[in-house]
Amino acid sequence: MNKKFLIAGAFASVAVAPLAAQRLAAAADLPHVVNVKALDFKFDAPASIPSGTTTFRLQNIGKEPHHLWIVRLSEGKTPADFSTAMKSWGSALKMPAWAIDVGGPNTAGAGESAEGTMTLEPGTYMLVCWVPSPDGMLHVMKGMVKSMIVTGASTAASEPTADITMTMDDYSFDLSQPITPGRHTIRFENRASQAHEAVIARLLPEKTLAQAITWLNAGQAGPAPVELLGGASGLAKGRRMFITADFHAGHYALLCFIPDAKDGKPHFDHGMVKEVVVAP
Repeated sequence: MNKKFLIAGAFASVAVAPLAAQRLAAAADLPHVVNVKALDFKFDAPASIPSGTTTFRLQNIGKEPHHLWIVRLSEGKTPADFSTAMKSWGSALKMPAWAIDVGGPNTAGAGESAEGTMTLEPGTYMLVCWVPSPDGMLHVMKGMVKSMIVTGASTAASEPTADITMTMDDYSFDLSQPITPGRHTIRFENRASQAHEAVIARLLPEKTLAQAITWLNAGQAGPAPVELLGGASGLAKGRRMFITADFHAGHYALLCFIPDAKDGKPHFDHGMVKEVVVAP
């Protein structure tokens, strides 16, 4: 056998091995991906996932808009405890201290998808859709709630690198820099004492922010004045999550519909609404 061939082959193996190792390391560092399907009115999702940094991909295959709102149960509470408490909350969403909002992909329209990345600790979680139907009933009251166990067996992954930070407070959305046309990774942070969300919607031509609020708050009945792009579902104080989305030139709405802890009015009634212009 040709010795030159053997030597060349050996060098090739040495060169390929580090490259393969780099690829494996990069793959291991990516967030775990969990696919969730939203139907009218239930979630098709795994019963258990590993803890760590996780990207939830919500695919809405129903006829109504849906979001994936993830709640962590603390103090040893169970899904049965959550269901019992939920019946007394009604539409007020008065979450007790042991039900902690940890984010999730916000509203996706029928046939659309949305993503959200967050770091989950081991424990028991609930997947919930609080979106109202045109009849006024919240989807969760129609059975759109599912428990999920997050286990401790997980490979650590880095959080996404964001180019824009959106800070939520009582009652505002603050952007670290303007949104420009293109693909952006946004980091959402809640620094307020109560939970907040960020619904992101692109206003359709000749439609207004007021029309978007009315349509979203009334169960999305009739023709949509917006294109829903997801966003961040409810985040408790100190929590963070990430989304990656494509933005085109136009007008966008940022809204929070969570009822206020003091008077029960939605946060947009307190001024937590913002129109953002993505300039060409």
